Amino acid sequence: MSTHTRTLSTTPSVAAQIASLPEMPMAEIRALWQKLVGGDTPTHNRQFLERRIAYRLQELEFRKAD
Repeated sequence: MSTHTRTLSTTPSVAAQIASLPEMPMAEIRALWQKLVGGDTPTHNRQFLERRIAYRLQELEFRKAD
């Protein structure tokens, strides 16, 4: 049960970051990509970048919980 509580306590922060991605200007999406993944974005397809950034945010947040 404590694992479930721990997951819920970290989810809103990640969820809020992911929810804000569609409103971010493309320049900020690219900057966030560079910060989280490194290097230039592999494509200009916004939907692809948002999905990959969302995955990376979750990966970083929930890896810390282990």
